[in-house]
Amino acid sequence: PKSVVINPYFEWDDEDFIKRNKVPLKDTVIYEVHVKGFTKLRLDLPENIRGSYEGLTSEQMISYLKDLGITTVELMPVFHFIDQRFLIDKGLTNYWGYDPINFFSPECRYSSSGCLGEQVFSFKKMVNELHNAGIEVIIDVVYNHTAEGNHLGPTLSFRGIDNIAYYMLQPDNKRYYLDF
Repeated sequence: PKSVVINPYFEWDDEDFIKRNKVPLKDTVIYEVHVKGFTKLRLDLPENIRGSYEGLTSEQMISYLKDLGITTVELMPVFHFIDQRFLIDKGLTNYWGYDPINFFSPECRYSSSGCLGEQVFSFKKMVNELHNAGIEVIIDVVYNHTAEGNHLGPTLSFRGIDNIAYYMLQPDNKRYYLDF
C-alpha cells in the first residue's frame, strides 16, 4: 500500500518511567538489537511472536535483558523498508533494513499482528512495555542511504517529496547523487 490510515490513539502507561527513570550516561548500558534476529530462533517463545516487536517484549526476553544489566536497547533499523531489486534477483531479502522508505513508519515484518496499521500499535506497545520494565529505547536511524538508491532507483518517498532536500546531488549535474 502507498499509505495506511490508522487510529493514532494509544494508551501509554509509561509516564512514570519517562518522569523518573532518566539513566545517567555514565551508568547507561546499551544493548544493540535487531528485532527479528534477537528472537527469531528462540524456541522458548511462541512461534507466532518470534522475530517480532512482541517477541522482544516477551517475559523471557525482558528478563534476559534485565539479567544482563541492560538499561537501554538500541533498536537496529525498524522503519519500513523494501527488498532492493538486486537482492530479489539473487533470491535474497534485505535482512538489516538499512534502506528505509519512511523514517516514521514501523516495519510491518516485525509485527506479529499484521501489516495494515497494526505494526504501529505493536511498535508503540513494545516501547511502552520496555519502558515499564525500566529499559530505555534508542532507535538507530541511518540517513545516508534509502531504498531509493541512486539515479536509477525507484521514486518511492523522499525523492518525490523534495529530492534536493533529502539527498546530496552532484553540483555539476543534479541528476546524479553524491555517495559517501
